[in-house]
Amino acid sequence: MPPSVLTMSQVGKAYPGSQGRFVLRGLELELAAGEYIAVIGESGVGKSTLLNLMAGLDQADEGEVVFEGRRLSEQDDNAATLLRRQRIGFVFQAFHVLPQLSVYQNVRLPLALNGLPEDAVLPMLAAVGLADKAGRKPRELSGGEMQRVSIARALIHRPSLLLADEPTGNLDPTTAATILALLKSRLRDTGAAGILVTHSMVAAASADRILRLTPTGLQPVNP
Repeated sequence: MPPSVLTMSQVGKAYPGSQGRFVLRGLELELAAGEYIAVIGESGVGKSTLLNLMAGLDQADEGEVVFEGRRLSEQDDNAATLLRRQRIGFVFQAFHVLPQLSVYQNVRLPLALNGLPEDAVLPMLAAVGLADKAGRKPRELSGGEMQRVSIARALIHRPSLLLADEPTGNLDPTTAATILALLKSRLRDTGAAGILVTHSMVAAASADRILRLTPTGLQPVNP
């Protein structure tokens, strides 16, 4: 049995200043190393809040989030930041590629922040089909290429957990299918656990299993 990477136990998050009105409540999840899960839900249901709780960017008001054996509620700001930098990768819908940096520099960034050698950058760029774009700036790339930069950057430091927030939301269907296949293959190659948050059942179908997010928890979706 692969070790658990992330556990959520009866996790709830209230609206700020709402005096007990909850955005999400009763969240239960066990994510094992190498497992790839899709979480679907309508806009506004709390998918981004869920990712923030998983990453320790937000603290649960009820229950407990445990990442690699650490209770996130017990981590101070510095410890939580270090944990995210070293052990978590993010793929964003809006790419968040730094415009002033080249493709190579964007992908190298997590290695530089963690004091790691940059030997893996060119092989990673080749793996995502961007070896010939290493010196380009983001303004010279298509949406699909920028998303590939985002995936490469999220995985370059070999995190144990990858969080992908609507990574195909800005892409056409053909490019989206390419990105989903790439994301899944890179997760498999690096051994990272992955959470794909999306409103698209087509995107969710790429995952090992699908959960539906509601205000009262995560429910399995039959394929």
